[in-house]
Amino acid sequence: MLFHIRLRSFYNIAEHCPLDFRGPGALQYFAHAKEVAIFRILLSTVFILLQSLPLFAADYYTDNRVSSSGNGSNTSPFKSIQEGIDRLSPGDTLLIRGNSVGLIYNEGLSLPINGNTTQEMIVKAYPNEKVVITGTAGTRLNLNRDYWVFQDLTVDQGNATSDAIKVNGDHIVLRNLEIRNGQREGISIENATFITIEDSYIHNFFWIDGGTRRDAHCIMIDTDRSPSITDIMIRGNTIEKCSGDGIQIFGETGQAITSYAKNIQILDNVFIDGSSQSGQTENALDFKAGDTVLVKGNTMTGYKNNKTIVVQKGCRNITIEENRIGDGLSGIEMRQEGGASFIQENNSVIKNIIYDMTSYALKFDGLKNLTVVNNTLVNIGSNAFRFESGLGGSVPSVDGGLMKNNLVYLSGNPSIKSPFSNLDISHNGWFQSSAGSLSHGSDTSGSDPLFEGLGSHDYRLKTGSPAIDAGTLAGFNYNGSAPDLGALEHNPGQDTTPPSTPTGLQISG
Repeated sequence: MLFHIRLRSFYNIAEHCPLDFRGPGALQYFAHAKEVAIFRILLSTVFILLQSLPLFAADYYTDNRVSSSGNGSNTSPFKSIQEGIDRLSPGDTLLIRGNSVGLIYNEGLSLPINGNTTQEMIVKAYPNEKVVITGTAGTRLNLNRDYWVFQDLTVDQGNATSDAIKVNGDHIVLRNLEIRNGQREGISIENATFITIEDSYIHNFFWIDGGTRRDAHCIMIDTDRSPSITDIMIRGNTIEKCSGDGIQIFGETGQAITSYAKNIQILDNVFIDGSSQSGQTENALDFKAGDTVLVKGNTMTGYKNNKTIVVQKGCRNITIEENRIGDGLSGIEMRQEGGASFIQENNSVIKNIIYDMTSYALKFDGLKNLTVVNNTLVNIGSNAFRFESGLGGSVPSVDGGLMKNNLVYLSGNPSIKSPFSNLDISHNGWFQSSAGSLSHGSDTSGSDPLFEGLGSHDYRLKTGSPAIDAGTLAGFNYNGSAPDLGALEHNPGQDTTPPSTPTGLQISG
């Protein structure tokens, strides 16, 4: 039986304690008035300390196999998840009983109260049991309050034509969830800050209308709903099979850049196209309204219908770093959309590996102050680089920045449809690839950069590679006398075992 004491109750106990040090009977306990004063000070100090602690958090339980709802204890659980949620106070946890295959709860959940900075409310499956929250209409989780954690659950949208999870609160954590099977968004972040989505599997959100693909994104950050979405962390997830994008940061054309989502981190995720038919999916990432976004350490494969990453509509301060992007149509496109007031600024493409693309690796259209440094581009069928301008020949494709230390192998010639200006280009490597008008006297060229394993996509440099020490200073640490070309700096004492397969990779049938 749970025993949940609130701090107010503790004060009441003190008020009615037989030791009444305020009345005449106090003399039998204290010989001097100053001892009474000291006791009062000590008691007040204890109360102040207790208020600062997350005291007496309770565990409640839900099990829909019981015949009737109980008091929420392990032996007398609630019958529905919503009833359990409605009973939580800050600091409490609701444990949902399941089974070995996934106990089904047909519910749509909402949140009644906020937690606080030291007392989150947690909703999770009972240890070593599986729980499936499902339904055929409506949204499964309406997260419209602050400081809640949902973890170790499956959210099955049952092919419903509504978002599976809507987030309109602050300080929400979604951890170790499987989110699946809908015809709209998997997660829609609408009016929220400080959101974490981690270690989850988000998949199979397809909206096919009369044979026509419609956008159903695995994760949508919707700045059209709120001008103040900030501090979103998306890390360690596997995201696949969406008829829209893996992650989209949405914004309307012409929307004020000051209302763009800020401080977004997309780290160490696995993105897989995963569709069984051509034309059913779009991009791994599509940024229409982002300011200060870090995309780092992700693996993205199989996007043969479209660009793997597209950045547009005046996004700025976008850093795409240390990602592996392969086996697709195109790699990264940063393009002009929205007119001259929506030129992208201060974007960086750093230390990425882009391989096996049938079209281009990198395309730039309407940017200022662009950094393209230490990328490895391998087996790019059409163009390693494209420079275009959607605003016409009078506006440069790129105005300002640098392009250094990139390694290009077995790839098509650069395409310069619109000239760039003030772009510092030097110390790039061209192996069985033409530099064209990007050529510089400091470049390195040859037939083979000597990768550890081309067939296994192991693009580390072997000892003796002509790309070692062939670069120039670009703001990063390096070994040897100068930086290397490409994404992976050679370390003579390094382990030469090929990189392992990315963890967290899940392929559904």
